[in-house]
Amino acid sequence: MAHEMVRCPTTRSGRCFLLAVVFQLFLSSFASARLGPLPDEVIAGDRFREVEQDGVVPVQEVDRTYFLPNNSIPTHYSISLRTDIHNDVRTFDATTWVYLTVVEQTDRLTLHVQELSIKEVTLYRIPNSGGTPIQIDRPTYTINIVTEHIVFRSASQLPLGDYALQVSYSGSMRNYQSGYLISRYRDSEGLWRSVGTTHFQATLARRVLPCYDEPALKATFDLEITHHRTYSAIANMPRKSLGVDPTNRDYLVTSFERTPRMSTYLLAFAVTDFVKKGNSLHEVIVRSNAEADADYAVEVGASILERLGMYLDLSYYDYMPKMTSIAVPDRGTGAMENWGLVTYGEPSLLYNPAVNTYRNRKRVTTVIAHEYAHQWFGDLVSPQWWEFIWLNEGFATLYEYYATRLALPGDEYWELFSGEVTQRAFQQDASETTRPINWNAASQDDVPKLFDIIAYQKAGSVLNMFSKVLGETSWRKGLKAYLTDRELGAATEENLAEHLQRAIDGTDILPANANVRDLLASWTDGPGFPVLNVRRLYRDGAIILSQQRFLAEKVLPTGHVWHIPYNHAYKSSPTFYDLEQYEWLSSQAAKISTAIPDDEWVVFNRQQTGYYRVNYDARNWELLTEALLERHNDIHRLNRAQLIDDAFYLARADLLDMAMVLRMMQYLRSERDYAPWQSADKVLSYLYEKLRGTEHEHALLIYIDELISDVYATTPVDTVDPSETTLFKYLRQLITAWGCRIGYKDCLERSREALRKEFVPEQGATVAPVHPDVRAVVYCYGLQEDSAAEFQGIYQRLMASGNQAERTDLIDALGCSKNPADIKTLLATVLFSAMPDSNFVYLSEERGRLFQAIYSGGRAPINAMMETLSDAVTVQQMMAIVGEGTITNAITNIAQRTNNAEEMAQFEAMLTALNGSLSPNTLENAREMATSRTQWFSTAEALIVGEFLERYNV
Repeated sequence: MAHEMVRCPTTRSGRCFLLAVVFQLFLSSFASARLGPLPDEVIAGDRFREVEQDGVVPVQEVDRTYFLPNNSIPTHYSISLRTDIHNDVRTFDATTWVYLTVVEQTDRLTLHVQELSIKEVTLYRIPNSGGTPIQIDRPTYTINIVTEHIVFRSASQLPLGDYALQVSYSGSMRNYQSGYLISRYRDSEGLWRSVGTTHFQATLARRVLPCYDEPALKATFDLEITHHRTYSAIANMPRKSLGVDPTNRDYLVTSFERTPRMSTYLLAFAVTDFVKKGNSLHEVIVRSNAEADADYAVEVGASILERLGMYLDLSYYDYMPKMTSIAVPDRGTGAMENWGLVTYGEPSLLYNPAVNTYRNRKRVTTVIAHEYAHQWFGDLVSPQWWEFIWLNEGFATLYEYYATRLALPGDEYWELFSGEVTQRAFQQDASETTRPINWNAASQDDVPKLFDIIAYQKAGSVLNMFSKVLGETSWRKGLKAYLTDRELGAATEENLAEHLQRAIDGTDILPANANVRDLLASWTDGPGFPVLNVRRLYRDGAIILSQQRFLAEKVLPTGHVWHIPYNHAYKSSPTFYDLEQYEWLSSQAAKISTAIPDDEWVVFNRQQTGYYRVNYDARNWELLTEALLERHNDIHRLNRAQLIDDAFYLARADLLDMAMVLRMMQYLRSERDYAPWQSADKVLSYLYEKLRGTEHEHALLIYIDELISDVYATTPVDTVDPSETTLFKYLRQLITAWGCRIGYKDCLERSREALRKEFVPEQGATVAPVHPDVRAVVYCYGLQEDSAAEFQGIYQRLMASGNQAERTDLIDALGCSKNPADIKTLLATVLFSAMPDSNFVYLSEERGRLFQAIYSGGRAPINAMMETLSDAVTVQQMMAIVGEGTITNAITNIAQRTNNAEEMAQFEAMLTALNGSLSPNTLENAREMATSRTQWFSTAEALIVGEFLERYNV
């Protein structure tokens, strides 16, 4: 069924509304006005971000001077801290007792410290029989600001034994990613309030106390916090006592029970005026004007924590007496798994079904599951060193999906693992410069770079593969043994492999003479991943299997051999649900016998549980294409998604013809499952961005129309059925977005009408809010036509909303406007938001998000942004507010969306105007990127795509 497609107008007339007036006022007054003090900017703390590989040092080049010497080890910390966060005071005073054992005679004790002002240090000896510490010295100290070591030097040698350092000091609170952090929010009366929370991972507990800040050097902690009586304090452990400060009765002293042995980066506390939801075992702490939004996290969190404990046969409450989660305002979307006190950015913990979407709900659910999985993998058992951080993050990534399957099976989040985790890992891991899973860092500055897709998604995918190969019973048995053996301590890959091996001893799960350690090491010690080549010998009843490293751009010879577990299904034996039977390819190539009839298709890697791509001979690809066109449901939906994803990236790497990919995807007109469409969306988006504005754009739109038209008829753009599944919601948003994007008149008109009914209903009509689950498409494409009142209404809602996830959705919608005045007004509000007492209020990360929304919104918003960025004065003012990185990122993304000579000329004009505002290197890199985009059309890939589309539309 073909749909009528229309082109939306790019200009409007007769517009006059508040934000346009604001923009005119800005033009006439801002240039001559001096900005008041700029608000402090927060660098985003999203723990699930992609991180550049540059700067990570190979293991053999690690500088050992950054490591602490091993002549002493910590046993206990006792911390007393005083804070005036209620008055927005950004300093604190503290005294910490560091109890330690000298294991090698020395006159020097080396700990970590960063940016603390030391006031007084006293050294005590702890008698063998216990009792009162005996003062023995007031040691001198030196601080190395590069290694962040503080060396306390005693006047004499310290014999082996127990000691204590008493250190008094002061420090500063931060308003960025790590340390003792300050956050601000508006209360119900519109007043700004300040709260303090902590985030010490990976190496920043040293910003709050002198300590042995390495993950394996565990100790127990006592903590007391003195704070104003209008605030309360929470920490890893329950409150032990609450008393009045004898020096000032306006202050209270909160003391906490002693922690189990744990790493310094897991210490956590918060001082807030928040309220509590839940009970003493499982509670959520939240600002009072978002209290109702915590109900979902209270319920689902308790269920996930219980189910994980049952799955691992180790109850969380065997080790910790309570679980507290706190929603931190204006702290991004990340989270931190501190033992017993997990911190979250509000969008990752709070969910309001009246304003938040199904995607927001999924994020809350999976982030909670991720952080709760860490309570075992990372907290109970920590990595011996940061090179093994994947033992934390890989397991947490795996169980953020699997734990939801245990606790909320109806939500189907586990079905998203392949597309969101494995396939995402492939994209990063196909680089020639990717790192292995086991990898080290030269210094503490390099440690955060290890928290990347390799540690999260790749490690999670490899662990999932081994869980399937070993079988659930053996896997769970091995995990329990690993956790109980290493509890309250640290672990390496060797420890994990040892216990998994013991769990399968006496079975024939592995190849002869193989062990878990060697098989696992083939995936963790080398970079990248393989493509399994399947070449069928059709008349011989055999298959030649071979492996090579998959690279996105070229083939390199490699001596590395992966131990690849494989299985397969074929037409007359579609055993896609059997995930327990595997064979192994442990050499570069092997010939295997098969009973597969020559005229039947075969698919390797059932449900894509193995971490590798699969390529086939041309005839098998043709058989698969025919099968998909005739009876696609004969092949498992996850394997249909795999086939599309593998084929596309194989073609990108010149290992398959792109025309084969496009022919195979023609079956999608009958596809109703989300997973294959998720893979197809990457293909269509790639081609659309390449061909938009070119001679082949129209042919591509016809191709997309024929793929989606029948599916679109089953996915209403503006209504929600209460009985629909989560995966249907994902499918509807994907399909309707494409329908509107390529100009379906029905999609655009229904979006426009739904938006109008919410923001400008006819006289006497009831306001009809758009359901959150369809809001993304309706708002974005409803703004494609003349919609002054709707644009203003969405912006006013943004300014009024206290729900951070909703605010992000509203910003994304505003960036879709095709009217240049809308976009220029939006950018002007960024500048106005920095002025004192401004009514234009953005959270710390929202200004950057606004730029992203505009350059992602289409060509019209990009053109308006380029006009604004072509003014050097405006750019300088914006960089003072959002930082040079935000502007550079916007220019880079515009370069990546430059397709033809006209767009290149506009882009070049902007770069010329920016001379002197940005570095020559930044401008030249952007110019080269845009030029390379336009050169794509002379590549073989472009010619093949063009020829296919021309023949397709004959």
